[in-house]
Amino acid sequence: MLMVKGTPYENMNQVPHHHQYEMTGTFVSENVIGVVHDHFITFHLDMDIDEDGSKPSNNSFVKVNLVKEENLTGKSPRKSYLKTKRRVAKTEKDAQIKLKLCDPSEFHVINPSRRSRLGNPAGYKVVPGGTAASLLDHDDPPHKEVLSQTIRYG
Repeated sequence: MLMVKGTPYENMNQVPHHHQYEMTGTFVSENVIGVVHDHFITFHLDMDIDEDGSKPSNNSFVKVNLVKEENLTGKSPRKSYLKTKRRVAKTEKDAQIKLKLCDPSEFHVINPSRRSRLGNPAGYKVVPGGTAASLLDHDDPPHKEVLSQTIRYG
């Protein structure tokens, strides 16, 4: 479904030339503009990882940050490398996150009591992709609403 708004104009030919730069979208029908907009995504996670239902879930939410480490040894032509820092959430509040452009991270939902044949905990990861900073003014009402929200564990 498109986000649309009405306009008194039926097509671009009727829009005065000096107002065309003010258009906030593209005509999709007579008197209807498809508004340029961005998307903010919220999702719920299935927290029952590899459980048989006979006992309480033993799952954990893990935030995994990618961090740059400087290579100071001089034993490699590499100047830096990536390392992960994992933090297991202790509480629901601790699991709240905000995606940041300059803080690459992924999120794991794991069952530490169930292991694969290689010893990794059963689970899945959520990897934010194609993230971009919003161009909206921070005081713009749609942006203020999104900024007040967090992705919640639970």
